[in-house]
Amino acid sequence: MKPEAALRMKIAITLLAGLAAGLAGLLMYQSQTLDPLPGCGGGSGCDTVLSSRWSLWFGIPVSLLAMMVYTAMLVAVVLRDPQAKRPQLTAALVMTLCAFAAIAAAIWFTSIQVFAIGALCKYCLATHVAGVAASVCCLIVALPSLPTKALASVSAAALLLTALLIAGQVLGDPPDAAAPLVQFASDQTAEPDPTQPTTPTAKDPLFDNAYQKPEPAKPEPTAATHTNTASNTPDPPAPNTPRMVKLYGGRLSLDTAQVPRIGNPDAKNVLVVLFDYTCSHCRETRKLLEKTSAKHGDNLATLFLPTPLDAKCNRIIKRRNPLHRYACELAKISLAFWKVAPDKWEQFDRTLYSDEKNLTPVRAKIAAGKLIKEKDLIRAMSDPWIDQQIQRDVSMYITTAKAAKNGALPMLITEKGVMNGTPQHPLDVDDLIRGKRRQPAVSR
Repeated sequence: MKPEAALRMKIAITLLAGLAAGLAGLLMYQSQTLDPLPGCGGGSGCDTVLSSRWSLWFGIPVSLLAMMVYTAMLVAVVLRDPQAKRPQLTAALVMTLCAFAAIAAAIWFTSIQVFAIGALCKYCLATHVAGVAASVCCLIVALPSLPTKALASVSAAALLLTALLIAGQVLGDPPDAAAPLVQFASDQTAEPDPTQPTTPTAKDPLFDNAYQKPEPAKPEPTAATHTNTASNTPDPPAPNTPRMVKLYGGRLSLDTAQVPRIGNPDAKNVLVVLFDYTCSHCRETRKLLEKTSAKHGDNLATLFLPTPLDAKCNRIIKRRNPLHRYACELAKISLAFWKVAPDKWEQFDRTLYSDEKNLTPVRAKIAAGKLIKEKDLIRAMSDPWIDQQIQRDVSMYITTAKAAKNGALPMLITEKGVMNGTPQHPLDVDDLIRGKRRQPAVSR
């Protein structure tokens, strides 16, 4: 290769490898701080990919491994001296090894995003594009100077590294919160002792040195029954009269008329959803529940209890996560909107959980102002009921997490039991409502 062409190639590799290493470093920073990257907030493709099990290799961020590969490539290119035979061979070996490994990793992780996760991370893809481009340039420069035996050895080493990467990803433990758990009330033979806090056995960061005994629950209002003296039969309930329902085998009780809901409060079946607007798994579950509500119609009342995963309003949270920094404000705005216009709440609620750009208090208030008067929303947000309801939701969350030994959100609760995490199929929710397990398919 002519000196001018070699210099241009060196500059190109330096820029591309430096860009790939910088992007990998940015992804590693995100994995440690949990700060959302620009344009990649909760629920986005980036959030889905970076919070999946495939972002780790035996617990180590794969972005750290990528940064190490691209940094080694960059150093080898910078130190490569065509005039010195031995250093040139060493640099060529390192460049070839890193190039083969980077190309194989790019193919693997792109396939994972497309086929396993079903979402694309634009920062990850940009890293792969820069890395593959740098790798191709490295191979153009290094391969002519490598003996056949050295090329075979470095190819085998790259293949081994790729196999170790894939094995670590496949065999590594997935995050606990990603696996849904359905537990029916009949699974437990004894009621939990309310005076003795039980730390969940499942490894859950929400409960690491964070458990506090829930505050004593205030007596719930009971429905007044009026008797018709002439016929000696109870009068039919008036609209929105209190209706107390028992949940999770009687461990919990709730008034269906006093909390945000979709469906008839007097429906035969009641499904309670504990969720956080800033929780990506919760938002995915909310989209799935739209099909459940449409399927069951008037036979299902779905009650939605905002349970923010932020220490400002959730006493069990001790380590603040930047992803949930708006959780308390969004929950308050949602509850205030319901107090003002319960008939429009479903529309406003869908705007929050289905549109990422509205996941800030300012944008949520702008969206609310399109449906109700701003002064009414501001007045409702000062109502003490808002904070009291959030604390009641948090207490239900703590009680359910203790009994189910799982603190993952979303939580879906019925009379029959509880489900933690994102359902894998709409029929999982039907199983919970019916209190019956589907029989596994028999393979032939």
